[in-house]
Amino acid sequence: MNIAELDEFEASINELLNRAKLEQEQKRLEQQRNKQLEEIVQQIKARLEPLLKKVEASLKEFAPDDNSITRIKLQEQADEIKRKLADAPNWAATIADRQLILQEERLLDEQMASQLYNWRQELKADLLEMVSEQNDFFSATDASVAIKGYVNDLKAIGALEELVDALIYQINLHSDEGPVAKLRGSHEQTLNFIYSKAMENRSRVDRAPDVQPNTRHRKSEKRPSLYSDLSGKIVVYGGHDRLETAVRNRLRDSDVEIIWCTEQGGLQLAAQGESHIATADMVIIVTGYASHSLTEKAVDVCKKAGIPYEMVNTTGMTRVLEVIEAGLKTKELARKFGGG
Repeated sequence: MNIAELDEFEASINELLNRAKLEQEQKRLEQQRNKQLEEIVQQIKARLEPLLKKVEASLKEFAPDDNSITRIKLQEQADEIKRKLADAPNWAATIADRQLILQEERLLDEQMASQLYNWRQELKADLLEMVSEQNDFFSATDASVAIKGYVNDLKAIGALEELVDALIYQINLHSDEGPVAKLRGSHEQTLNFIYSKAMENRSRVDRAPDVQPNTRHRKSEKRPSLYSDLSGKIVVYGGHDRLETAVRNRLRDSDVEIIWCTEQGGLQLAAQGESHIATADMVIIVTGYASHSLTEKAVDVCKKAGIPYEMVNTTGMTRVLEVIEAGLKTKELARKFGGG
C-alpha cells in the first residue's frame, strides 16, 4: 500500500464515521421530535380546555332559545375551540417538524463545512507540491496564477501565508538575479504582484507554462457539495410541503428531477405522479405523513407497472435524502456495469 492508497483508505473511513455520526444524530432528533410533539399537544390542551370550560359555563347562563349576538358569538367560539383541540396533533406536528428540519439543516451544514475544510487542507497540500515541483524561474512565477484562483479557500483555513512564502522561496531559488521575490505589503498583495508578473510573462511568449496543481490529495478538483453528483428521476408520495421544500433545496445543485405528490397537492398532482412512475429511477413513499389511501394508491400503481418502491417512515429530511442518495448511486452503478 502506498501513501496515496493510505490517504484514500483513511478518507473513506472518516467518511463512514461521519455518516454514522449523522445517522445517530438524526435518530436522536426524530426521538426528540416525538417527545416535543407530545409536549406541544399538552400545552395546547392546557390552554384551550380551561378556556372551553369558561365559554361553556357562560353559555349556560343563557336560555337555550336566546338568539342574542353575545350567545351566538360564544357558541361560535366554543365550536372553534373544539376544532382547535381536535386539530391539536396536526398543529403540534407542524411546529415540531419545522424545528426538526431546522435542526437537520444545521447537521447537514456542519457536515458540509467539515468536508469543505478537509478538501481545502488537501488543496493546500496539492498547491504546495505544485510550487515545489517548479524547476525554473518562469514556471515558479506562473504558479501564482493557479494559487490566485484559490485565495478564498486558502484564507478560510489560514494557509495563504504559507503558500505565498513557498512561492517566494521557489521563485528566488531559480532566479539568476538573486532574491527578486519578497513581501510587498500583505501576503495577498504580494501574490497579486507576482500574479501580474506571471501574466506579463505569459503575454510575451507563444506557449505559457500554465502551471496547475495535480489532484494527488483531493479526490476531485471540484469543491465538495452534498448530493451535487446525483442524477435521476424520482417520484415521491407523502410527506408535507415543508419536507418537500427542504429536500428540493438540498438537491438544487444536482441533476435530480423530483415529482412530489402530497395530500396538500391534491388528486390531480397524484395522478400526474402516476404518469411518471414508469420512467422513474426511484419511487419513494414517505409513510410518516402519507394517508392510507395515498399509500395504497402509490403501492398499487407501482405493482401494476412492475416498478420497485421504497417505504420511508419519517417526517424529517435527512432520512429521505439518504434513501435518494443510496438509490440513485446504486442505479448508476447498475447502469455502469450493464445491469440496468
